[in-house]
Amino acid sequence: MITTTFLLLLIAFEICYLTSRQYKQTNPPAYVARVVANKNQFRVLALLLCLIATAIVVVKLGWASGSAAIIFGLMAAGSLIVTLQPFRYFRFTTILALYFAVLLLEIFI
Repeated sequence: MITTTFLLLLIAFEICYLTSRQYKQTNPPAYVARVVANKNQFRVLALLLCLIATAIVVVKLGWASGSAAIIFGLMAAGSLIVTLQPFRYFRFTTILALYFAVLLLEIFI
């Protein structure tokens, strides 16, 4: 459950980063061009993903620890996105493989 909520936060923060005014990239991939073309719709989607992740974590962990977990998750997602996005390390297959590897660790440990 924690892995899924962090994935939602990661996607939401990446959408916020891609729709910001500071983001400029030459020859972006197709999904980035689509996000940039429909900024308002994707910003609403990012807000919904963040609210869903927040609700899941708060219900699962409680108010105090859930709020702290969301703040720490947003800081971690933000640092990953800002650091690695310019190098184009975030591809769909990479994120999906990493998600399933961490999900298996969460299930079996």
